[in-house]
Amino acid sequence: MKNIRFVIKFLILVILFSSVVGTFVYVVDPLQQYRKASYSPLFSGQQRYQNPGLAKNYTYDMIIIGSSMTENFVPSKVGESLDGNVLKLSIEGSTAKEQRMIADVAINTGQVKKVLWGLDYFSLRENSVRDEESFPFYLYDGNKWNDFKYIFNISNVKHAFGTLLLPKDQYTRFRNLDLLNNWDSSAQYGPDQVFAKWKEARFAEQTTSENEPSLDVVKQRFEDHIISLIKAHPEIEFTFYYPPYSIVRQQVWYSLNPARFSNQQAMKKYMFEQFSNFNNVKVFDFQSDSSITYDLSLYKDLSHHSAGVNQSIIEAIAADTHRVTKENVDLNNSLLEQQVQSLVINENGPVFSLSITMDGQPVAMKQITTTSKDQVRVPLKDFAMAAGIEFSYDIPSKTATLTRENVQAIITVGESEALVNGQPTTLEAPIQIVQNRLVAPLIAVTRLLDGKVEITNDQHHSYFKNYDLSFK
Repeated sequence: MKNIRFVIKFLILVILFSSVVGTFVYVVDPLQQYRKASYSPLFSGQQRYQNPGLAKNYTYDMIIIGSSMTENFVPSKVGESLDGNVLKLSIEGSTAKEQRMIADVAINTGQVKKVLWGLDYFSLRENSVRDEESFPFYLYDGNKWNDFKYIFNISNVKHAFGTLLLPKDQYTRFRNLDLLNNWDSSAQYGPDQVFAKWKEARFAEQTTSENEPSLDVVKQRFEDHIISLIKAHPEIEFTFYYPPYSIVRQQVWYSLNPARFSNQQAMKKYMFEQFSNFNNVKVFDFQSDSSITYDLSLYKDLSHHSAGVNQSIIEAIAADTHRVTKENVDLNNSLLEQQVQSLVINENGPVFSLSITMDGQPVAMKQITTTSKDQVRVPLKDFAMAAGIEFSYDIPSKTATLTRENVQAIITVGESEALVNGQPTTLEAPIQIVQNRLVAPLIAVTRLLDGKVEITNDQHHSYFKNYDLSFK
């Protein structure tokens, strides 16, 4: 009998305690799932949890949707340029499925007139949500019967106490909705950061390339999560844009995961063609804008750029520049492909795209590899063929022989000296074997054979150079 009474008392205490906790979380509502806070809120940086409450209970007529590439937009500035009361609903690393889910929550309030959507190809590669087992679907489904997962969540209890008790001068970055999840002020930008990630990505991309989904699969996800939304809401103005990743990021995809790069290019054209069927859709492409993508001082890694770039994107959209049309969609893609094909990645200086001519006439070099000690390197066999130079290579000794008229140069892999007509001559950089190809410093080898190199910069594009080779 005593045991039964103890159990009953214990259950009553549990129920009372749970009621107090649940009522406390419901009243404070730290994620603002039921109402906009009447107090100064402490927002959560967990976007998948925070965004549904913002979408349900704040006043706006324009939303920003996308991955971390859209996090540095400042809603008030976007509103000034694009004429709207803007709410940012970015989700770091989000798939198109997740983006559609939060867009639905906002649109179902009936107040959305405009959508700005940063459209990453990677968001269409997966048809899932992050951490599916713990994802807060209950915050998106409109079903209040499963809200106990919100009310009795220990993290939300702590958040509620923090909201009420923490001084207002603490965690200031979580108190300003205009700058929520904006990481611009805390990021370090520059070539050092980009190249550190570049070295990591060259290995990682080779492993992920094995799991690249087919183009048909990607198209279906685009249809399921984006086109179907546009069809359902002809009254809403949709503006999509392709974010400007650094040109180094694009070159990694092009060289190490060509299927991904090819799919991305194909999807940009396919998506534009589908968007063209609707009068309420515009799409903008910033991926071949060299004034952004070649300037590594704007990037904190291979992809993520500064808030200044986000503002430039908004200004371009407002001015209707960079807009994709049937006349330029192929041109945009071919320009990006030309850029990555000709890119010279120089860890000792700025990256640039290089064209090579001989006596003013274009010549083809199949591969322009990473520079070494500020020396642009090209496949030695390609160079010899383009210049009409006799070329031979002895595999056992790893020695290349180049002969042009009365000049013979003998160069050995890894050696800092070459023999020119039997005389030792210092090389600024040695020849090397890269990706099973024999590559050599272009300027140095040209000069070994009594040639000249005239370097000119493109007057209109500061990141484009031309090397014109000539021989006596």
